[in-house]
Amino acid sequence: MQRALLICALLFGTQVLHAQKSGQTDFELGVSGGTSWYNGDLNPYVHFGRNYMNRAFGLSLRRNLNQRFALRWQFNYGEVGANDVFANTSFRRNRNLNFTSPIIEFSNTIEFNFLPWDALVDKYCFSPYSFIGLSGFYFNPSTEVENSIFELQPNATEGREYSKVNVAIPFGFGFKLAISDRILFSADWGLRRTFTDYLDDVSGFYPEAGSLEGLAEDLSDRSLEQAGPDGTNWGTQRGNELSTDWFSFAVATLSIRLGPKKGSCKHLRI
Repeated sequence: MQRALLICALLFGTQVLHAQKSGQTDFELGVSGGTSWYNGDLNPYVHFGRNYMNRAFGLSLRRNLNQRFALRWQFNYGEVGANDVFANTSFRRNRNLNFTSPIIEFSNTIEFNFLPWDALVDKYCFSPYSFIGLSGFYFNPSTEVENSIFELQPNATEGREYSKVNVAIPFGFGFKLAISDRILFSADWGLRRTFTDYLDDVSGFYPEAGSLEGLAEDLSDRSLEQAGPDGTNWGTQRGNELSTDWFSFAVATLSIRLGPKKGSCKHLRI
């Protein structure tokens, strides 16, 4: 009987020691910094291009559900922009448009860890991960003309109104590493599939002749040469309305784990 009790006590103690190291359901508060860019009519394909990347930063709160899944809430601020002067096609270079816009985003994503993750267990302190979710964001494109800045949305340069608030589907991948039981590091690249084609204020066609006037007309057509059949660009193609715009954040994040310290009995899992 004494031997059986001793074995049970040892097994119980082993479970307690293991449980004391568990941080798989803790919260993590982080601050991030990196770069942001966009893909659309003024930059269809280039990622990580030096002519398109801008600063970005954010705050995040992660709730670990278990060793494989986590929820993450984020606030992100970034800037996006492009200029036809860097284009590799004659059509875009002749179009001669440019824009910049802030991006203010709130997102909620779910993460999947490819390896078991637990900041308090040495063998589980690193994992690649992927994520997907939903976000809402604000944007406000503007353009520079002869050293002056003009907001584009109020001028309806294609004769259409659009909202400066939209939604996106964020998804991407990255990795996370526990530097200590409190300090965590992660880095990821997240793409955003938006549901607007006006992040850059360019979508389909130039308006018909006479439908715009004044500043709106000047901002709509800044072409170096007129190329339409009637000697103007009015009514001709300005962008690609068959695809929506995208934007991306590539950031590194430093986080603090908010759960009890390593070895605390508050992490008991029996």
